[in-house]
Amino acid sequence: MASDTFRNLPEEKRRRFLEAAWKEFTTCSYAEASINRIIQEAKISRGSFYQYFTGKHDLFLYLLKSLISTISQGFLAQLTVHGNDLFEAILGIFDLILWQSSSTREDLPQARISRLFQLNADLEPTQFIDQLDLPTIARQTKELLEQHGCEIAPEQEEAVLFLILAAGFSSLLAALRCPNRQDHFRAQLQTQLEIIRKGLTPP
Repeated sequence: MASDTFRNLPEEKRRRFLEAAWKEFTTCSYAEASINRIIQEAKISRGSFYQYFTGKHDLFLYLLKSLISTISQGFLAQLTVHGNDLFEAILGIFDLILWQSSSTREDLPQARISRLFQLNADLEPTQFIDQLDLPTIARQTKELLEQHGCEIAPEQEEAVLFLILAAGFSSLLAALRCPNRQDHFRAQLQTQLEIIRKGLTPP
């Protein structure tokens, strides 16, 4: 993750570095991305780069985590819009990401997600899920579901959350990679969420 040196950089220098990093990772696949091009674009030395991050993988994970943070904020807004209905909020953020991913503004987080998935065939949903604080989110998810009559045992919290996240991220990934089948993958996600909802709700 980012070092204290990076976090303490002047805002303009940190912003320039991150813009250079995003440009590289949304233009090339992870395998083809070059630290040399990033430091040339950001106008820093190679030594400075390694004071900020341990390497390319460390930087890539930092960028993924920043995307997750942005998506999480959008998801909280969707929860408010949908009256804390977790399943409707998931569909809401799914629709929002797909709609904004087609934007010509390359600095939008949703457009960046789309490019990452398109450029990296081996990028899997678990790589996003791994960046989450699962125990905390699992407890919050349990509380939301119980508001709608679902019953979850404490030892099932993380398993239920992972099931929901896996369904959401898998469908999103497929929809971003196959734009002409987005309606199909949305319907598939909706069906999966209904199965989860009914399975959690007492008869």
